[in-house]
Amino acid sequence: MTTAQLPHPRTLTDDQLRGAACVWCGTTVTTATAVDLGARPDPSCPWASWYPRACPPCAEARP
Repeated sequence: MTTAQLPHPRTLTDDQLRGAACVWCGTTVTTATAVDLGARPDPSCPWASWYPRACPPCAEARP
């Protein structure tokens, strides 16, 4: 898992929030291509979680 700062959930699209698109570039990712960044608490709604994922190039660029 990357330790890079993630974008704030309020700035992301629905696809990025549910892990269907990279949180940084918005590229569509699949189960086979996505880098799972782990479940995170939503800072605006602490009882809810979001599931960020990234495309391999973005994940590799942010160690």
